[in-house]
Amino acid sequence: MEEHGPVRASLADDVARLRRERPHVRAFVDPFLGLLLARASLVAALCREDGAAPVPRPDPVRLGQGACLEARDEFPLDPRALRRVFAELQPVLTQGFRDARTDLLVIGRTAAVEEAFLLEAAAHMLADRRQAFMRLAHSLGVAPQVFGFWCVQLLTPLAMARGRRLAGLVAGVPWNRGYCPVCGSWPGIMRRDGPGGEMTCSFCAATWRFERRECPFCEAPGPSGQVYAVPGFDAEQVVACRRCNHYLARIEGESLAGYAPEVAALALAPLELLARQHGHSPATMDWRQMAWA
Repeated sequence: MEEHGPVRASLADDVARLRRERPHVRAFVDPFLGLLLARASLVAALCREDGAAPVPRPDPVRLGQGACLEARDEFPLDPRALRRVFAELQPVLTQGFRDARTDLLVIGRTAAVEEAFLLEAAAHMLADRRQAFMRLAHSLGVAPQVFGFWCVQLLTPLAMARGRRLAGLVAGVPWNRGYCPVCGSWPGIMRRDGPGGEMTCSFCAATWRFERRECPFCEAPGPSGQVYAVPGFDAEQVVACRRCNHYLARIEGESLAGYAPEVAALALAPLELLARQHGHSPATMDWRQMAWA
């Protein structure tokens, strides 16, 4: 068995367990299974091959002032690595996400024949150039939400591999900001263990401690606004801020302990959809979400 075989088997076991223990998430988890399995080996390979990319030198003064290590719009895009991710994930995406299959096929055909297309789309997404990204989607005749989702899926393995390499550079550095110390992206999920907890970046999957009671997005003080939870699973929540309207998926204590982080995160997907339907805003780079939906 290949080196990543046990990881893939563990992910599949976790998904099967989640489907048994929380039947309400099945429709949200099932399309992602193939993607999770393919991405596990892809990230491992990208980690081994990332040695040529330059690594920023941590500056304790700048970190102390709130500057992240390598901002997302400075992400080092390797065209060959991006093309490799596309080749491996495109068939998985079209097979798993059948409701969006027509648009995904159109995007995939364009990426296969237009050499510059992949880099152009990725650069727009990384720099949050929303209008340029929307124009590109309309030029293809595809839904912007599907195009955003597709682009985030291609960037995520690259970001996760980069995050694994850079996270150690900021380990132990005091950091109590709401955004990621590695890439500056917003958190996608928090595991709370008292007044604070561990944040996971929505883009590079780096983790950091956040001990403040304020909203991580806008630093609004006091209690949060709307809280969404499934009866019987109250330790798994989505919490929206009263002031900025952003929401954060949150796991309390030991709930979902023992699951792979990606699988545990998918357990919150139904609640996040509910939050979006009520007008709350997600972190746009989160692989579990339709970007700008």
